[in-house]
Amino acid sequence: MRREPKELADAIRSHPHVVDAIRRFTADYLQWRARLGVLNKVLSNLGRERLLEHACYLHFTRGEPGNAHGATFERLAALAAARDQIGARATRSALRLAQIAGLLMQTRSPEDARLRIFEPSESLLAMTRDVYAMAFRIFDDLAPGLDLSARVSRNPEFLSEVLTRLGRAFLRAEFHPQREPDVFNALLRLEGGRMILTTAIDRHWRGEDLPTSQELSRQFYISPSQIRAVLKNAESLGLIRTAARGRLVDAGPLAEAYLDTLSRFLAVFAEHAFAFEAQTFSQRAFKA
Repeated sequence: MRREPKELADAIRSHPHVVDAIRRFTADYLQWRARLGVLNKVLSNLGRERLLEHACYLHFTRGEPGNAHGATFERLAALAAARDQIGARATRSALRLAQIAGLLMQTRSPEDARLRIFEPSESLLAMTRDVYAMAFRIFDDLAPGLDLSARVSRNPEFLSEVLTRLGRAFLRAEFHPQREPDVFNALLRLEGGRMILTTAIDRHWRGEDLPTSQELSRQFYISPSQIRAVLKNAESLGLIRTAARGRLVDAGPLAEAYLDTLSRFLAVFAEHAFAFEAQTFSQRAFKA
């Protein structure tokens, strides 16, 4: 699995409509996360998000070559360590929290009762469907006529197909430490990182100041001290500039990093879920 199909990522990133499409996605995503309430704790950092992603991929490719048993604890812990440098204890805690929240169900392997298998619940699949519908609207905006957002919303089988295709590519993936530091994803690994940074980007695009730490805390279940820590980290990296009372002076570098990262993320879906080529987002599509 090529983690970032470069030609596709470049085609998406250079599309003249991509900023407007991603701005709409960002606003929709923030509203959706605010509606999740306390479930934001289960999705509090990139590692926990990916743990649920791994469970879905392994579940839908269970029984295929390289994945005899599905999402076992051992397999999930190994992936969390390789991809996100997360230890077995933290993985176990995150899985327990996801079970309490009703997002994962634990069963035993019928072939080997010693193996714990984690399966996505209907609630997790519904959440995945919601996020994919929002993300696929970006594809629909860039190449009108694809109708991917409506398909994933209306057809449960389509979500299964997408997760199976992504899972097959995922099984072929090899995760290695990044040669160059990815500062944006490093910030997403911090508690509350995604929601704090996404809010800053959205407010930057709107020309508005940041919410207070107390407002963000109530919305996304992040401690005020952690909010300040993430913003301080982002500022030390030159991604944002703030002033007194939450005034957002600039978040242009952060927004650019976000656009680049999301374009690469979408390129993985474009290649492995839909077999798109860069021409899908070519000048011909721009005129549609």
